[in-house]
Amino acid sequence: MIHTTEIDGERRDIDIRPMDEGFIVYCKMFQAPLLPADVPEPKPGEPGYVVQEFFRKQIRYLGSCMILAWDGDGVIGKMHFTTRELHEAIGGPECWDEPYCYCVDHEGFAPRLETLSDADLAPLLASPSRTLRVLCFNIGHIDPRWHGHGIAKAMLNYLKQWAPERGWRRIEAWSCADITPTNVVGEWMLRRGALERQGFRVVEEEQVPAVGASNRLKRIDAFLSGDKDSPKGEEWYAAHVHKFAADPAWRSEYAKDYLMAFDL
Repeated sequence: MIHTTEIDGERRDIDIRPMDEGFIVYCKMFQAPLLPADVPEPKPGEPGYVVQEFFRKQIRYLGSCMILAWDGDGVIGKMHFTTRELHEAIGGPECWDEPYCYCVDHEGFAPRLETLSDADLAPLLASPSRTLRVLCFNIGHIDPRWHGHGIAKAMLNYLKQWAPERGWRRIEAWSCADITPTNVVGEWMLRRGALERQGFRVVEEEQVPAVGASNRLKRIDAFLSGDKDSPKGEEWYAAHVHKFAADPAWRSEYAKDYLMAFDL
């Protein structure tokens, strides 16, 4: 799928396609574009090797586990997914403070994978629910040039077309209220409004623990008061936060996360 947009006054044809064994992104994208030459081939026994081989198994079993957005020869966006069962067995980025979570940058991820045999993985990847779950996404990392161009939407739409062709019945993703700043939830969580506009509906909601809720409110108030020291990459949010705040419902929603679903 080609997503055409204009960046810095130049037309860009962003190629949206599933990750295959030709280039396995087993590490985080800290700078875009991520070129294959920038990702060293890990050695057996290294955490990166364990993660790479795990992704290789998913590619062979599921068809892929990541939707990539390419600008020329480099990746500028990725949307990571797996089965609902595997996510629930390991826990995703929401479990960052736990001993392990399903995140390539978490020090416990590779050790956890090494405890799972192929026999353990088989039923998790077979997914009796036939449900895929989006774990995280990253568009350009903190480079604002790539933000606000519909790339995440295009990647999600591609997944919605790709999944039913392979027998999947549902896509799920955790989301936060639109007014929630990215710098307090990380880049793994999509916003509720963005998913609702793509046909997703809320199937479960979860109250954020008090410490996390307080941190969210503190950052929201900072943006609303005109904070000029917002983190790099939050320029888009700073420009839109007042629009989100125009709906008074945000005060009852900012401390909630929502599990969203799209039935295929």
